[in-house]
Amino acid sequence: MKRYLKTIRSDEALQRILDHVNFSGGEEYLQTYKCRERISSRSVYAHVSNPPFMCAAMDGYAVDFSKTIYADLSRPLSLMITRDAIPVNTGDPLPDGTNAVIMIEDIEDADTSIAIRKPVYLWQNVRMIGEDIVEGDMLIPANHEITAYDIGMLISGGITHIHVRKKPRALIVPTGKELIDLYNVEEPVNKLGGLVDFNSYTLLNLAEETGLDCTISQIAKTKEDLYDIIKNAINAYDLIFVNAGSSAGREDYTEEVISKQGELIFHGISMMPGKPAMFGVVDGKPVFGIPGYPVSAALIFYTFIKPLYEKMMHSSKNTKLINCKTTYKIPSRLGIEEIIRVSLVENDGIYYAIPLPRGASIFSSMARADGLMRVPVNIEGFEEGDTIACELLTKKETLKQRIHIIGSHDLSLDILRDMIKTHHTAFDLISTHTGSLSGITALSKGIAHICTTHILDENEKIYNAPAIKKYLADKPCVLIHIAKRFQGLIVRKDNKKNIKGISDLSRPEVKFINRQSGSGTRILLDMLLSENDIEKHHINGYDREESTHTAVGIQVRESIADTGIAIYSIARVFSLDFIPLAEEDYDLLVTKEFTEDRRFKLLMDMVNSNEFRQRLEKLGGYNTKETGRIKFTKG
Repeated sequence: MKRYLKTIRSDEALQRILDHVNFSGGEEYLQTYKCRERISSRSVYAHVSNPPFMCAAMDGYAVDFSKTIYADLSRPLSLMITRDAIPVNTGDPLPDGTNAVIMIEDIEDADTSIAIRKPVYLWQNVRMIGEDIVEGDMLIPANHEITAYDIGMLISGGITHIHVRKKPRALIVPTGKELIDLYNVEEPVNKLGGLVDFNSYTLLNLAEETGLDCTISQIAKTKEDLYDIIKNAINAYDLIFVNAGSSAGREDYTEEVISKQGELIFHGISMMPGKPAMFGVVDGKPVFGIPGYPVSAALIFYTFIKPLYEKMMHSSKNTKLINCKTTYKIPSRLGIEEIIRVSLVENDGIYYAIPLPRGASIFSSMARADGLMRVPVNIEGFEEGDTIACELLTKKETLKQRIHIIGSHDLSLDILRDMIKTHHTAFDLISTHTGSLSGITALSKGIAHICTTHILDENEKIYNAPAIKKYLADKPCVLIHIAKRFQGLIVRKDNKKNIKGISDLSRPEVKFINRQSGSGTRILLDMLLSENDIEKHHINGYDREESTHTAVGIQVRESIADTGIAIYSIARVFSLDFIPLAEEDYDLLVTKEFTEDRRFKLLMDMVNSNEFRQRLEKLGGYNTKETGRIKFTKG
């Protein structure tokens, strides 16, 4: 087994990369309208002025202003058409002998003359030559990223072609015997017994989004494949990214192949995710060994490839940062930089960061992330309520158009999101599944305006209202019913362990999968265990947690667990059997102030619609008789 060479800090790694890359890719001469998001290689100067002549800024009549000075409200002045007043439209050149334009709205028309009741002043309603652009003006400098507005300006200045820097050519080399290219197989993927290579296509799009001209090679199944691909590609490409094979396993060949063909500069970065990354130079070309875990791959790209591209192209894209508050304590290991993916909630101009799953293999959290928070190597994380700079991965405007729900998971939230994106495309619904109690806590702290909840009070046997009164004593809020739903044990169709009810969970051979602490499902389970005198520590899997009903369903379907508690619709989705335990109220809790927000009214239109009820009922396990009913208002 190989070991990493000495790990280095991420800032040192970046500096080594920049020091070893000298790129002179040349330039190309392209039609101006094809150059959006390209980098200019030379300054560009206007060939013509805009406008190129004095022209009318309004529809009306061009005149010599001195002939209008005696016009008065009580004594209209008459001007002969074609002699004293020449008809013009917006953009027409100003006729000789004229220096002002009377707007069409300010004249009293006649067949051969016009009457005006107020004078015009010199150059009134006239665009001066070069008002926008003057011939010879520098329109854009070298090393400028060209926007759509730049293109309009350049063309208005008579520029048909410009010189731009050639895009660096990059090759992505996927490695691994287990990989399957989804675009090069004929059989269904689930019958091939391999892993779908989605990393390469993620990196391809990140590369193209950055500005690289990128290609994916064939999959390197062996060390010899990898050696040959790099050897044959090194002259044709400016950068090579070897994906996977950068760690220290027996089949991780990237380090050996780079070292054999060139020089390995470093292997190992004190950054998480991303530690196994490596960098080397082959025939003067940069070759990266990028970790196979998808989040690691993406973060290595953000941290190193984008800054390298900026150096190669002599450009700079400023990282968009905002300050946000941490919603929970975020622990981290001392001595390693950790990059935390976060979902952001905007509330009254304050941005709150909710940490997403941190595993390097959980790529969905990268896709759902709104930002990245970096924990420096010299601290052990952040405390709750700390204000931290966050690298934005989305737009601030997008955050303000969201309905962000924190709390209990349910498939109804997916339906609502789909309906909102269908009927109101500018808006979106994001749900963060922290559990009912955590959702209520988020409301109490002012982090969120909406949460979902299904907490059963053990004494009163009432859902949600007692918990709200307990935890939101001083917070005006409204509780709205979404639906009644069935919770129960889900088991595979064969049910080999013969599970029939809650008492079977205490059998040592039964593998259970639990929901997270604070979730309504967990609270229901604990109440049922107490009623049946079952000790938690007697349950095989009580401490194994998932945050969604869907995740529980997959664990049971794949025989990782024998049973778990989930809603009835999950049993239908995954073709499982269902053992009912309780019918519960799944409700929406909203702060009183948010009920006046346009986003809330939009959400309630969806909740109260026939379409929503019909789609819930089609899933099965829902009672929608009282869907949309306000259960109570507090404060």
